[in-house]
Amino acid sequence: MSQPTLWIIESTYLKTGDELAAVTPRHREWLDQHYVSGVFLTSGRKLDGTGGVLVALAGSREQLEAIFQDDPFVKEGCSTYRYTAFTPVKRGRSLELSGVPLVE
Repeated sequence: MSQPTLWIIESTYLKTGDELAAVTPRHREWLDQHYVSGVFLTSGRKLDGTGGVLVALAGSREQLEAIFQDDPFVKEGCSTYRYTAFTPVKRGRSLELSGVPLVE
């Protein structure tokens, strides 16, 4: 059984305050679509307020870039993204990943 590829996606905000707040509801609706599809696993803002972090399950960077081109934060110049892929070798109980051993 092959192991999945997980992605850490880090955003850097290019706008702040009211400009960012105006786009955030549409960005969160966009996020929800990809949670439902199973691609996005968890996300949130960085504590320092400079951007966000998202964990995704995807087969390729190209797949993610195609998804993110429709992000309102990208379309409206609010954020840029950096993609880091990794192959998980262990997992805890709170995460179900086929092919990744559970540590008990």
